[in-house]
Amino acid sequence: MTSAYNTDLGNGVVIYADDYVKTGRWVFDCNRSRLISREPLAVPIDDFEKSTKITTGKMYTLSKPSIEKAEEFIKSITTTPEWYRNLHYRYSVLGENSDLSSHLFGLISSYEGKQWTFKVWQEVGHDGNSSFEITAEPYDPETYVDYSKALQSAAKSCPKSQ
Repeated sequence: MTSAYNTDLGNGVVIYADDYVKTGRWVFDCNRSRLISREPLAVPIDDFEKSTKITTGKMYTLSKPSIEKAEEFIKSITTTPEWYRNLHYRYSVLGENSDLSSHLFGLISSYEGKQWTFKVWQEVGHDGNSSFEITAEPYDPETYVDYSKALQSAAKSCPKSQ
């Protein structure tokens, strides 16, 4: 297969995004397996409302005190009714079979005088059902990738224009 839009994970797995890019609706980041919708995706409100699986994910890069603060921040957000309506689409990810496997939504908010990023991964199952995993971390404007930054980075990442 000749592909202009792919990411070689270096372990024998190559993610191909040519079919997505050809639709004109997606931009692929050839340096990562990120797929970005040209039009930000809407928050999947119906999926949130019918989901039976919303979990807090592991936050490996945080210290134990920071994990505790992150969990408090997550609780402060998720105890608000319909909290998911405030999320914004950031980007999507292709899985090892080059299928659309997840979407990342998030927001930036203050908690106890500090800026935090709130991330919600929507994992799309093969059966079409979704599960959600929530994490949080202190906001760092240098490393935070929002929708615009993801789209700009992806547009420049491949040898062939998109």
